[in-house]
Amino acid sequence: MLKTRVITAVIGFIIALGAITIGGFTYDALITLLALIGWREFILLSKARRVRVPVLWGYISIIAIMISLWFGTYTLGLTALMFAFIANYLMCTFGENTYSMSSVSYSLFGLIYIVMGLGSLLLIRHDWLYYSLTMPIAGESWGVVMLWLLLFCTWASDTFAYFAGRAFGKRKIVPSISPNKTLEGFIGGFIGCIITGIIYASISNIPVYFGAYVGIICGVLAPLGDLFESKLKRLCNVKDSGTLLPGHGGVLDRFDSLLFTAPVTLLLILFFA
Repeated sequence: MLKTRVITAVIGFIIALGAITIGGFTYDALITLLALIGWREFILLSKARRVRVPVLWGYISIIAIMISLWFGTYTLGLTALMFAFIANYLMCTFGENTYSMSSVSYSLFGLIYIVMGLGSLLLIRHDWLYYSLTMPIAGESWGVVMLWLLLFCTWASDTFAYFAGRAFGKRKIVPSISPNKTLEGFIGGFIGCIITGIIYASISNIPVYFGAYVGIICGVLAPLGDLFESKLKRLCNVKDSGTLLPGHGGVLDRFDSLLFTAPVTLLLILFFA
């Protein structure tokens, strides 16, 4: 199992490195594909709860919203989101025998959960997003710099929490959801995120305080995203959300922390406008 996890992680990192470096259509298409796979996994989770969600509606909505973000047409993206909501409401109104109120609640929740996180991950890479911002970074590669800062800090949370938990872990936080997570591990992960953010900021020639801010965001939200996904799987009585990534589960399993950290990091970036 460990060997499989390592191989998958290495391959995933190489793909991420290539897509992030190339950027543009390659990166946007990859994130959109991940969003579509994430929606499929959410459908399967809903089925485990015996809730039927409108499958095609979700795919069309995600494609429309994400492609709007590709080109920075935010008004069109908001319009697509609005019509996605209305269409879902109408399916409940005129198809109660097929789509109940639970269907509406589940489907809208899934759409927001996936699009908010992966949509933010998509936007953070776009260099043109920063042109109108007073960014504390010298150069033109703002998207690459900020995305790697987010990724390294988010990954640091799990890594530092694991080793701190193994060394000092005694107090369980939520054993009913994740029995291996401890308060000591959380603190270790939090400190590790801040250290990672500061070191990355120093190497990348961006203000140390900015790296620390992203570290704090990831230190708090990364474990919460992980816990939320664990709770979701327990409610649906499944081990993993999918099988796309051998040893790691599915897209929602692998990106659970980023689905929480990316939107708030994007807000932090926009505060520099």
